[in-house]
Amino acid sequence: MSLTALILVLTAALVHATWNYFLKKANATRPFWWLVYIITAVVTVPALFLYDPQALSNITPIGWLVIVLSAPIHVIYGQVLQIGYKKSDYSIVYPTARGTGPLITVLSAVLILGNRPTFWGWVGIALILMAIVLLAMPHKEDQQTQSLRIRTGIFWGSLTGCFIAGYSFCDAWAVQQATGLTPLSFYFPSIAVRAIVFAPFIVSHADWKKESREILTTPRLLKALAVVTVGSPLAYILVLYAMTMAPLAYVAPTREVGMMIGVVLGGLLLKERLSATRMAGVIGMTLGVILVGLEG
Repeated sequence: MSLTALILVLTAALVHATWNYFLKKANATRPFWWLVYIITAVVTVPALFLYDPQALSNITPIGWLVIVLSAPIHVIYGQVLQIGYKKSDYSIVYPTARGTGPLITVLSAVLILGNRPTFWGWVGIALILMAIVLLAMPHKEDQQTQSLRIRTGIFWGSLTGCFIAGYSFCDAWAVQQATGLTPLSFYFPSIAVRAIVFAPFIVSHADWKKESREILTTPRLLKALAVVTVGSPLAYILVLYAMTMAPLAYVAPTREVGMMIGVVLGGLLLKERLSATRMAGVIGMTLGVILVGLEG
């Protein structure tokens, strides 16, 4: 992985962990993500036309198919993640989600896309994945007092990870194959499709207008909306650009350094336990990222 790709992925990890922290604190209702999609689409799709008037016309039929396939996966991912944060702790759901996702993604990249890491690349990937397991392990005292909450967090985190793997593979295909898509021409139209796909599930809910107004008028929720609306696209666009410079088998695990940031945020800001096991995971994560980064 080149130094530029590594910097992009690490920056994305920082931004990603930050917006997830604000999403956890918001404890928002279903229309939250819909508003994120609408606001992002309204701002970015016209900007895309100004930046590249030929962006949409260059997309092949296969490219549009990938956009249509990717959008609902992202929508379900957002909802599953939000439910997980409502039911369990940030430091359980986030590490589990970000851990199971790359595990499935790397296997898919190797078996289907034909990506072949070198020996040290595999060592780095293995360190990152083992570190993810350590970071997701609860403290012994937590197991005794909050076992149900922990099991719930691991379940929703793992389910989230399945959808992370799904969209990671789909989106890597979009920007790496001959689809006529760039990171920008893929991501921004996809946001608009997400808003359209999600709309029927929102407006069919009786209280959607009330809940939407609450999100837009409550300072705490409005702040979270702003952070997620900016942070979610920014983090993923950085990852998409990194995917154009390095194999998915490297990018997917390396971006999980956000786990390290997430555990620190959970400990310092949410007052969650930073055990020796989780700190060992932080060290393993760092070493793994260094090895993967040196493989370019």
